[in-house]
Amino acid sequence: MIRAAVRHNFTQRFGSMRELAPIAFPIVLSQAIDVLMIFCDRYFLSQIGKEPLAATLSGGILTFIITSLVTGTLAQINPLVAQYRGASEEQKCVTVAQQGFAFTVVFAPAVFLLAHLAAPVLFAAFEHRGDLLENELAYFRILSLTVFTSALRQVFANFFVGIGQTLMVTIASLTAVALNLPLAYALTFGAWGLPRLEISGTAWATVISGILPLLILAIRFFAYDVHARYRTRRAFSFDATILRQLVRYGFPAGLETFVNAGGFMFFTMVMYSFSADVAAATTIVLNWDMVSFLPLLGLSQSTSSLVGKYLGARKKRLALRSAWSGLKAGWMYAALVTLVYLTLTRVLVMIFSPGDRQADFSGTVEYAVIMLKVSCLYFFFDATYSVLGGILKGAGDTVWTMAVSNALMWTMAAVTYYLKTKGMLSPIGGWLMLTGLICVLGLLFFLRFYGKKWLHRLMIST
Repeated sequence: MIRAAVRHNFTQRFGSMRELAPIAFPIVLSQAIDVLMIFCDRYFLSQIGKEPLAATLSGGILTFIITSLVTGTLAQINPLVAQYRGASEEQKCVTVAQQGFAFTVVFAPAVFLLAHLAAPVLFAAFEHRGDLLENELAYFRILSLTVFTSALRQVFANFFVGIGQTLMVTIASLTAVALNLPLAYALTFGAWGLPRLEISGTAWATVISGILPLLILAIRFFAYDVHARYRTRRAFSFDATILRQLVRYGFPAGLETFVNAGGFMFFTMVMYSFSADVAAATTIVLNWDMVSFLPLLGLSQSTSSLVGKYLGARKKRLALRSAWSGLKAGWMYAALVTLVYLTLTRVLVMIFSPGDRQADFSGTVEYAVIMLKVSCLYFFFDATYSVLGGILKGAGDTVWTMAVSNALMWTMAAVTYYLKTKGMLSPIGGWLMLTGLICVLGLLFFLRFYGKKWLHRLMIST
């Protein structure tokens, strides 16, 4: 009887939150650490003025856009590795990573060059002038160098998430923030004998600190124990089948992120065109939105890894159970975030108040408080969309997720732009448009997940 009870408890662990938690917590913590780094950078610049603060969002989003096409494709390394691991073809795990390196070498430089040519034209198209335009271009031209470090880091990180060693990703992220925070402070304000570079200093600190986690992940990748199991030190081998799998399923996922980020930037530029107060308020609220959103991406990645492992092992019941565990965890997190943001709205906004210019900040506070409260309407749907997006894409359902999210994002952005140009939309009305989009996406992704077609898909060939 005791033996039966032990066996029951052990089998009940598979696909449950107990199994997900040790995988998810380190990667969620890693995302939270990245949030802290970006958050502090923006806080430093908020003490300089509204234009540098606003420029970090527009310049940061453009950087995210150019990296997303590459890193979004490389994110598919995680479920591919997990499925090969579940199918007991562990040496193919490193072959997937090798194809990711090849993809990076070809596409990252091309995307980088095209973005540098397009950036001045893009910012000017939205009638950004003066200090805002100057700060945006200065920030973007430096920060865009992270396309190379971010892409290579994605290859290593997704390999480790795919094999379930997520703690390594957290350790690498910790080293980045430990270097970035003092370096960003020193280069932004000119402390400890370093030059005062303001927004350029913040960007350089991000670029420099991004190299350290890349080196740590690379050292771990080639470590003896990892090599003994996965043969990570073996010579590069081109595998057309696995590269096709990566591109076939990964490129739609990367294109989805790329197009969505472009639509989101378009929406953000429309919001910025209302006034400097609305631009600063948008930046503040999106900064807090990022705090709630990026840990959800970590939960999505870890759930996708666990689901992928069971799909590769042909254990569909456990794959479904793992998916529900991830979704329930996302809903609990969304409830916590909603409670905090509703009860501490004004406190969260005032963190970004420049101490010596309180009167100049009052208009920003008025908009930001309302927008942050409105955001609480969509956190539950945002969690649903984020977690299920990772699960559906991890199962190979990348074309559907791309088509639906891209179509809805650009429809919302275009309608917002049209109504604004006709004088029929207020800043709060624009924010309600974004809220409606996220709610619809969460509902549609849940219906797709609940239909269970994704359970019968498999990216790998065995």
